[in-house]
Amino acid sequence: METMKRRHFLALSAAAATVSRSKAAEAETPLVSFGLTTDVQYADADPQGERHYRESIPKLKAAVEDLAKQKLPFTLHLGDMIDRDFASFAKILPLFEPLGHPVWHLLGNHDYTIADERKISVAATLGMPADHYGFTVSGVRFLMLDTNEVSTYKHPEGSKEDLEAEAAMKAMGSANNAKPWNGGTSPAQLQWLEKELAAADAAKTPVLVCGHHPLLSEAGHQAWNNRDIIKLIESHKSARAYLCGHNHAGEQVVSNGVPYLNFKSILHEPGVTAYAVVRLYQNRLVIEGRGREASREVPLREWE
Repeated sequence: METMKRRHFLALSAAAATVSRSKAAEAETPLVSFGLTTDVQYADADPQGERHYRESIPKLKAAVEDLAKQKLPFTLHLGDMIDRDFASFAKILPLFEPLGHPVWHLLGNHDYTIADERKISVAATLGMPADHYGFTVSGVRFLMLDTNEVSTYKHPEGSKEDLEAEAAMKAMGSANNAKPWNGGTSPAQLQWLEKELAAADAAKTPVLVCGHHPLLSEAGHQAWNNRDIIKLIESHKSARAYLCGHNHAGEQVVSNGVPYLNFKSILHEPGVTAYAVVRLYQNRLVIEGRGREASREVPLREWE
């Protein structure tokens, strides 16, 4: 009888251990994984200093080949697909097709270094549903901001929006981000962001907020109204992190538990790439970097 009890105890213990291992494995499964590139900034132009425009083509081809092997649901590109000339889009965008999955784009300042009459077509050319928008994959919400909405380059010269942006930049005085290659969001877009994050809080939906311009650090690359955006992000626990490009050197800052991750541009150093596979877990982001983009694990704030 004792032998039978012992066998029964061992069987139960083994079953419990199996369940425990299963739960542990489940906990280690990422909520979502995706590819990430930024600032491809292609142009059919000779190098200028550190910027090797034509090299973006072979480097992007190699990145796409690698990301396609990872069996990811989608890839993000965080703005500045081209450096100049509307015709550049037709040369660079088809290189993403071998991925075999969607590419979700952001608008960047260099995407508007084109003729005024073409500016209205940029978002549609990139296949974007709107200049700012959201989408959901595997229960994770992605909010794609347009940090160029208020800027001196997005709108035709002399237009109402252009003149208002010129006045806004002048009103910033000597602020280090009062630069014509930076921009910001309108009050209406901030209201949209607030509404989205409040809904995500209520639904317990994790959110990654994405924009072209950094919010932190405040070294001069940040969006014009970065502090307004930061205030919204940090007041909503559903916002897990902010992802951006623009500053080609990259940077990582944590404020009140929120990581602000500036990814490096693929543009620099011939033969040296920069892109990543990003995996979101409940309590951390794992970045599997390639080339200049470092691999790292980024803790996330508690969310009850």
